[in-house]
Amino acid sequence: MTDMRKKRPMALNRKSSILCQLYEKKHFTSKEFRRLWDFYDKDGSGFLELSELERFLRDLTEVTLGEDVDEAEYEKFKAKIMGLIDDNQNGKLEAKELSKIIPTEENFLLAYSIQSQNIGAHLSSQDFLEIWVHYDKDCSGYLDFTEAKDFMKDMLKVNSVKVDLNNVTYLDTFFKTFDTDDNGVIEIDEMAAIFPVEERFTNALKQRKRFTKEEFDRLFDEYDTNKSGTLTPKQLPKMISDLSKKSKTNLSDKQVSEISGRLIQMFGSKEIPRTELSLIISSNTPQHGVQFKREMNEKRMSIMG
Repeated sequence: MTDMRKKRPMALNRKSSILCQLYEKKHFTSKEFRRLWDFYDKDGSGFLELSELERFLRDLTEVTLGEDVDEAEYEKFKAKIMGLIDDNQNGKLEAKELSKIIPTEENFLLAYSIQSQNIGAHLSSQDFLEIWVHYDKDCSGYLDFTEAKDFMKDMLKVNSVKVDLNNVTYLDTFFKTFDTDDNGVIEIDEMAAIFPVEERFTNALKQRKRFTKEEFDRLFDEYDTNKSGTLTPKQLPKMISDLSKKSKTNLSDKQVSEISGRLIQMFGSKEIPRTELSLIISSNTPQHGVQFKREMNEKRMSIMG
């Protein structure tokens, strides 16, 4: 009887496959995940595409389903995997997408770090906001020392800094290097300064301390008449102008146009979501709040013991 199965065009040499070598582990360490990524991302582009993606998917098929898999089964498995992890449906994989199916030790920054370390690569505004929201557990608009500890530990691991991650004195020193205005917390613009974030995002952050979160929320509610949680690009310049008047920052028409232009460039022509806009153009911390700073520092010292 004729074997109807199609032969695979590329056989897997199990001894040379890093995926086979590591996949039996319950979890990859950050270093092993990076080693795995570099093994498949031969050109260092920050993506697995074309032959790189094909090799990874065939290796994954074998370690998951076994060696005796015909071409039809492979194509079905490939479609299922890409459907699960290719979020933007561009037919290639980023490190953060791959981390969904590789059992990696918990380190939220790992995949973003791999992506941003490639030549010429920058984090998109969306990627950066995902990082921020992950660590800002209470959605306060800033990271206190407790939240910042998790961020700093992940960052130190990603950069292979060999220190005792439970050494709160070291973490406190590290914290102070981020807290550039010395107000006892890390704000979004302070974190953005240490990431390779696209320039249009950092430009958009430049005016954020002009407006308070309270002023922003009150005015956004007035503009969001249909309670959609978004603004249109046409509404934005008017809202910025009204914010300027209410906060008495007295922005000129040119400044309002420049600020609105930066934001519209960042968000594109689509509707602008409240949460992201609030993080970018308003601040929830008093710029000269002595009492606020005292409270944050006391909280940090109590954690340090």
